[in-house]
Amino acid sequence: MREVGAGYRILNIELVRNLFNSKTYSIFDLRYSFVLLFSALILSGCAPLATQQDVLKLDEDLNHLRKNQADLVAKMTDLSGNLESLNSQLDSSQQRMSALSQKLDDLQSDLNHRFSVLSGQVTGTTTQGASTPGDMYRLAYNDYQAGKFDLALIGFRNFMSQYPRVDLSPQAQFYIGECAFALKNWADAAAEYNKVVQQFPKSDFEPKALYKRGLALQQMGRTDDAVEAFKRLVKEHPHHELAKSARDILNESQ
Repeated sequence: MREVGAGYRILNIELVRNLFNSKTYSIFDLRYSFVLLFSALILSGCAPLATQQDVLKLDEDLNHLRKNQADLVAKMTDLSGNLESLNSQLDSSQQRMSALSQKLDDLQSDLNHRFSVLSGQVTGTTTQGASTPGDMYRLAYNDYQAGKFDLALIGFRNFMSQYPRVDLSPQAQFYIGECAFALKNWADAAAEYNKVVQQFPKSDFEPKALYKRGLALQQMGRTDDAVEAFKRLVKEHPHHELAKSARDILNESQ
């Protein structure tokens, strides 16, 4: 019996060695090999005290090992998912930082441009590409379009102080009135619109200034003066697009 057990043990030991060397064994293969090896030990007399309970204990340990392996796989899967999520968040953060950096660069460029314009105004010199009439007007107009009426008002006033009689002067003066109107400074608005009428009577902005002056005067409660502005618009510019609106206001006031 011992000779048979010894041969059986040698055979199974060789099987277990080959299994480990293959590096492709599963938990089932591992459990099966240990059972064979343990059985060989029993038959060879090397484990005279081994019982079925010992075999079951070994099987239980292998089951526990298999469970631990499954848990480890699940944790590795979760970790991989977390790493992917972190990488995605990192990419998103980098994109936001890049966009913010570009906005800061644009803001710095705009501030440098403004500084050049103001510097030229203070010193009375013209920096090439910085304080030409077109550049000054666009700078103020961009502020107006952005709703920065205080800044736009300063820009248009500076423009008029340096360039009172250029092609852009009528509209610059008109937008001084527009800024005051947007800020609800009705008296200033009415006065600035009136400057357009007096200084640039042949410009395309004169009828617009008459109409907006009438609206500003209405806001001040100066109804008679407002009516006079609307009547002048209708009389001097009967075919202008704002003449109809002026007529409607006059009809309502009667």
